[in-house]
Amino acid sequence: MEKIALNVKCPYCKKSLMDPYHRIHEKPSILLDVESGGKKGKIRLCSYYGCYTHESTIDLKEGEIIHLFCPHCHKELISKNVCEECGAPMIPLALQRGGRIYLCSRVGCKKHFLSFENISEALTRLYNEYGNF
Repeated sequence: MEKIALNVKCPYCKKSLMDPYHRIHEKPSILLDVESGGKKGKIRLCSYYGCYTHESTIDLKEGEIIHLFCPHCHKELISKNVCEECGAPMIPLALQRGGRIYLCSRVGCKKHFLSFENISEALTRLYNEYGNF
């Protein structure tokens, strides 16, 4: 199965969160501000859907809940949704082509999901962009 690299933006200010200068697995990474245990830094996430590779300027401990922020508007990226696996808050990122991806805020939890308002339109856009997958 071919991997799908997502392009995301802040759900609040709508600015791109993609970092074309820092690549993970040959694709632009997703750049966010991170806070954990009173420390602040930067985190870069792999843009491939389902990939958990990340690089952080601060140490992140397995099982802790982290706080992520937009590097542009500095709003915390948090939703009312909670993880079905561990109960931690979910982090929303807006997809450039519509819809959202939600990531669990607990380090090590692999729960994530895509959400679309109009699923038919979203699938058409995905098909047009990626072809058969």
